[in-house]
Amino acid sequence: MISTTNFKIFDAHLHTYGMFLKPHEDVISYMDYYNVEKAIITTINRTNYHSKQREYASDLKKGENLSNYLNDFKNMIPKGQLSHQDVIDLANKAPDRFYKFFWFNPNLSAEEEEENYKILENHFKKGFLGVKIHASFNFFKFPKGIEKLITFMQEFDKNILLFIHSHPKSKFHDGSEPQDIAKLAIKFPDLRIIVGHAAFCMEYAVSVGVLLKKFGNVYFETSCSVSLGIYNLIKTLGYKRMIFGSDSPTTSTLPIEIEKIMSLPRISNEAKQDVFYNNVLNLLKSR
Repeated sequence: MISTTNFKIFDAHLHTYGMFLKPHEDVISYMDYYNVEKAIITTINRTNYHSKQREYASDLKKGENLSNYLNDFKNMIPKGQLSHQDVIDLANKAPDRFYKFFWFNPNLSAEEEEENYKILENHFKKGFLGVKIHASFNFFKFPKGIEKLITFMQEFDKNILLFIHSHPKSKFHDGSEPQDIAKLAIKFPDLRIIVGHAAFCMEYAVSVGVLLKKFGNVYFETSCSVSLGIYNLIKTLGYKRMIFGSDSPTTSTLPIEIEKIMSLPRISNEAKQDVFYNNVLNLLKSR
């Protein structure tokens, strides 16, 4: 077990479920084991996602076309909104430890919009403080595809946060890139944005730092990032807008992501404590 005795930890990117939980282990005991006091929590697709991933990987080894893989992936994604009852149930067990975010799918037909935005509104009324979006998972164009969503959020409460699963565009997936996040920050200056996976590779970290440094309403989350990328963002942006996240237990693990911050050279313990805990807590308290 990693020793985190000297640091309080607030995980800004935690899911209710994932393959990295041990059998019969629950999220709260998982957090306790690694001394994580609080977390932003959201749901995850609980379909047969992981088993399908293994099937598709096996098919690719047999020479299946990647376009077939993409079509199968699209068919696997649930339509409309994921249930967030798991988030509500978990938060009710320890309400002082969890901050609920709603994973919203804006890829909707005109006929579906009213019903789906009503679902989102009802969750705001249940205490959800933020919205997560994921362009490659829900197959929508970013940033144009979320402008209606942001307007809806701000009309309900201008303090609701937006968490963006960020990554470059690829042949098969639409991305959420720094230059497009900058467009949002300009168009919606009152919107506070968390850039997820802000340094997942060095080239991306450089783009994030250069293009988003001047926007005081943008914050940078560390999960699934390379350590040198995190270090460079701290040096480029300062540490006050860097926030720790793990994306566990779905994509990574708490010990791996904690160690990335613990091992950063020439970063003071005061700065690490802000990254681990204080920055995201202050962000949420400033609502």
